Amino acid sequence: MNLLAAITLGFALMQSTPTLMQSTPPATFNGVYRGMESGRLVIEVENGQNMRMFTTGSTKFIRDGKRAKASDFHDGDAVSVDAERDMRMNLVAVRVEAVKPSAGPAPKQPGDDDSGKPN
Repeated sequence: MNLLAAITLGFALMQSTPTLMQSTPPATFNGVYRGMESGRLVIEVENGQNMRMFTTGSTKFIRDGKRAKASDFHDGDAVSVDAERDMRMNLVAVRVEAVKPSAGPAPKQPGDDDSGKPN
């Protein structure tokens, strides 16, 4: 087999193995939907930073347990996003679901300093 044929076969195998690379479970990110820009989903994560990830034609958008479109999501919606890395190590959103906002930790009451004694 000549070198050119071997290189061509190698590239063909690399192109046909994305399903093998997707054997790892997707990472899940929770945050606030901030919009779409240039084919990328933007969410604000817990530390206040914006995270961008690509979307594809197979990215599933879910609202109220039903299929939805990206246009059904609005700035400020709480979302949970499952994402995987592509062959170039870019984050790609696989599933975007609108979720109920989390309540977060309960605010401390006045005089509650965790000492067990009133202030």
